[in-house]
Amino acid sequence: MDHIVKTENHPIKIRKFLGPLGRLILKAVNWDVVGNLPDKKRIIIASAPHSSTFDAIYAYFVCLATDLKFYFLGSVSMFTRIVVPLPFKKNPDKLGIPHPFGRLQNKVLLGFGGIPVWRAKSTGVTQQVIEQLKSKDKFILYLTVEGEMKTNQTIKSGFHYIGKALDATIVPTKIDYENRRFELMEELPLTNSVEEDKESLMERYHLVKGRNKVFYKPGTK
Repeated sequence: MDHIVKTENHPIKIRKFLGPLGRLILKAVNWDVVGNLPDKKRIIIASAPHSSTFDAIYAYFVCLATDLKFYFLGSVSMFTRIVVPLPFKKNPDKLGIPHPFGRLQNKVLLGFGGIPVWRAKSTGVTQQVIEQLKSKDKFILYLTVEGEMKTNQTIKSGFHYIGKALDATIVPTKIDYENRRFELMEELPLTNSVEEDKESLMERYHLVKGRNKVFYKPGTK
């Protein structure tokens, strides 16, 4: 991952301890990053297929290893509560178990680039993300375009609307478990058609093997 060219347009964050640690861990588990980032100030890493919590773990170490500042999305409950598999509450923003160190947990995750989103709010997740990032001169947003870890082969339209609203460059990225790497592909120019852009993205991910599923472009399986 040392081959990734970083410029003054990228949000660089040198981590004296965590950077080398991230590179060491990725090397130990035989994971890598291939490809490069465009020389742009605002970038959306549009990744797929998303089929395991390991995707986020590997992505986190990539963030550390590349010495870049990434933003990522998470349910607001993840920032202050202990995440549990069973939903004890109907409110999606209050899932998990509250604990005395929730404020510290929130501070740590925000420091790592987390963007908490409220799913129960009338304001949609896409608009919340736009509001959080619109004032930033430069950013890299890591986005799982399928939204959730499901077996279906569809992607959500958030990448299109966020990219359009923030004039951000879309970088399709394969989470490739077969070759154990994140592959940064050529940027995807956005059109005025959400469906055309979704179709173009799905073509990029066709036959990519995630941890628990293979991504098939709809209509090809």
